[in-house]
Amino acid sequence: MTDQQERPNISRRRLIQVATVLPAAAIPALVVASPAEAAYNGNIRRSEVLLRARNWYNRDISYNQGRRASDREGNHTYRQDCSGFASMSWHSPTPGHSTRSIPNISSVIDWADLKPGDVINKYDYHCMIFEKWTTPSGSMRLYELTTAVMGMRCKTYTISNLRAAGYLPRKYHKIVSG
Repeated sequence: MTDQQERPNISRRRLIQVATVLPAAAIPALVVASPAEAAYNGNIRRSEVLLRARNWYNRDISYNQGRRASDREGNHTYRQDCSGFASMSWHSPTPGHSTRSIPNISSVIDWADLKPGDVINKYDYHCMIFEKWTTPSGSMRLYELTTAVMGMRCKTYTISNLRAAGYLPRKYHKIVSG
């Protein structure tokens, strides 16, 4: 046995169970945001953007601009289109930005500076979430919510094809490392 004392591993679930039996005044001291979850419309880590994007991808959210789908936590709903998907991934305000307003909350960056969680946007047309580089020569994997027929997908694109089609890489103003 070591000289160090063992400390109980108190999970969030256990803390919530305990908080329900404590006086209401004690609850604010026990309820804390998980460091893995970004605050709504707050700064967000790149890893969280991808977790959120993968959530919709794994749920196979269908394209339908007239409908909304819940985010990963189930607290907010976003339009089920490409820019609603990007807005949900960034945890920005609901019901989501449009491909026209994404430039208002992001900055153009160089293609070589793309990092996970950035977006590829074509004004007034389509946007996609950058996942990763697949080749050093400029191929990348992107998450996108396309059309009612194609739906949610993760596809490989090249810089040359995207550039020729008028897309620009953009970094969300509230994205941080990690």
